[in-house]
Amino acid sequence: PVYNSPVDLNFGESLKKVPLRVHLSTQRDETSELCHWHIPEAHYLESWGDTRAQDGTATIIQPLIAPLYGGRTAHELLAVFSTQTDRNAYEILRAYWQGQMKSGGGQTAGTASQASTAGAATGAGGGAAATITAAPANQNSNTSGAGAPTAATASTSTDFEKLWRKAVHDGIVANTTLPPKTVSLKTDWANQLSTAPPAPAATPDSDELEIVFRTDPTIYDGRFANNGWLQELPKPLTKITWDNALILSPTTANKFALKNNIGVKGGDVLVSTANLSYQGRTLTAVPVWVLPGQPDNVATVHLGYGRRLAGRVGNGKGFNAYSIRTSDAPWANRGVRLSNTGEHYALATTQLHFSMENRDIVRSGTLADYLKESTAEGEHPRDTEDKPGQDESMYPPYDYSKDAAWGMAIDTTSCVGCNACVIACQSENNIPVVGQEQVMRSREMHWLRIDTYFKGTPDHLEGVEFMPLPCMHCENAPCEPVCPVHATVHDAEGLNVMVYNRCVGTRYCSNNCPYKVRHFNFFLYQDWTTPTYQLMRNPEVSVRSRGVMEKCTYCVQRIQLAKIESEKEGRPIADGEVVTACQAVCPTEAIVFGNVNDPKSRVAQLKSGKRNYGLLADLNTQPRTTYLSSLRNPNEEITGKAQKEDHARS
Repeated sequence: PVYNSPVDLNFGESLKKVPLRVHLSTQRDETSELCHWHIPEAHYLESWGDTRAQDGTATIIQPLIAPLYGGRTAHELLAVFSTQTDRNAYEILRAYWQGQMKSGGGQTAGTASQASTAGAATGAGGGAAATITAAPANQNSNTSGAGAPTAATASTSTDFEKLWRKAVHDGIVANTTLPPKTVSLKTDWANQLSTAPPAPAATPDSDELEIVFRTDPTIYDGRFANNGWLQELPKPLTKITWDNALILSPTTANKFALKNNIGVKGGDVLVSTANLSYQGRTLTAVPVWVLPGQPDNVATVHLGYGRRLAGRVGNGKGFNAYSIRTSDAPWANRGVRLSNTGEHYALATTQLHFSMENRDIVRSGTLADYLKESTAEGEHPRDTEDKPGQDESMYPPYDYSKDAAWGMAIDTTSCVGCNACVIACQSENNIPVVGQEQVMRSREMHWLRIDTYFKGTPDHLEGVEFMPLPCMHCENAPCEPVCPVHATVHDAEGLNVMVYNRCVGTRYCSNNCPYKVRHFNFFLYQDWTTPTYQLMRNPEVSVRSRGVMEKCTYCVQRIQLAKIESEKEGRPIADGEVVTACQAVCPTEAIVFGNVNDPKSRVAQLKSGKRNYGLLADLNTQPRTTYLSSLRNPNEEITGKAQKEDHARS
């Protein structure tokens, strides 16, 4: 709370007045700095615990791994201040539920997390901050719960053992659901509402703006600032990484002579900076990002950056918007003033990286047009133009009908640009973090990216389209014939695969890829020695080294696993049995993967629809990854009214 508490509360100074300050956290941060003791906290998957579901059902939390850093739970910490100093989390939890199951108080009692506060005492302490390193608790303890509220008889202990084992097995404690409460509106609720019209808003000063505070779409409120995956994940609209920025509309930015993309120097994207003054406090030299669709006279800042003690990864990244955020207006308020500093700031943004030839990349239209005629935007009249000419190859086409032919269909209507697929791919395939400097040089390693396209003009945004771009796995792949060592080849099922041991790093394949989805390891980004990093990696995927080209593999390790299971059971691979990492996490199910040779598969049915099209299909790459054109169903009354208002203002 020292970092993210409202600045007017002056929480840090108030905390210093507490006689004994003990901080339980997974990592040392700004609050730990002001405390006498910092206790390493065990992750909730490292120890025993309990919690309640939304309906009140008590749930038993079991550890999946022993604490890596000797962490303690809240139960164990509070036990230090009571009479249960020698008990681990398992013993405390078991003893608590033994008492609850004996007394039958499961429906009304709290959990052990709530009950462990009883008996906690306040002690005196001082001096410099210290750290307790706790030994890993014995997670396999089978004690009967010494120190339980009352001693249980043999029969009661036997009954409890059965109930306890069942609760641990099922994950929930039976019959602990809280009774629902019936609520109803008062009969005169409508009369109690104020019928007076709201007071008109004061006419804002022409130089004053409204400020809007938002949690960051990647590191949230700052709690994930030390996560390299999230720091390097491009933001959905701005594509900024490793930083935050002051977001303004084009009109507002022009008023203060603030610009995006002033120039590129050594790979850095240079933007204007501004001083932001709000309620007597000032943020200096804040980078400005001009975003189409941002409301005029509104300045949006994202929280979570500017950390001092987040960790090696998150320290010193961005500016701290909490330093001007107050308790009376935590999310929005008026009264912001900007001034152009005349200086520039280098941002690591991927918006202009890997740009493709200026073609009709994203296809979109309205539902009415799609239903009206077959050549509407839903199917796109250029489909006939995109078909390549006669194939003049000397070699006959390969017959992929013998085996499975893996393919992917991506519905751009459903994609919301959340980037969950990018993180899932990075986690699944051991993709390294390269750092802010390397991102500025267009050397990020993400196998999957989300391209953002803005429709309309900067002053009148008509919409935003998102397009996920993995490897297309072209049947006629341009990357393959240019590789001098045959490091990139095709397999019998149509996958464009990489033989890492053959790759000598010529990068010819990347130069010849029209989709720009190949990535080269310029340095040894992987850490081979740190034990915790070894635990993080997926053992089913090879870890690449310096000088090797890599790209999306359609999660070939998952395909192989499905093959093994189907062969063991003597059956073909079922539709939907192979789920790629990006497909598994997509919240809108925009990504569909499967065997295109199976006419009953979902991916084959989507590819046979009118909305399906191949990206840059006129190049005769024959991509296995295809897209469904984006359809929108706008309300003509609303959109027509908005356009009239825009014309009136202009």
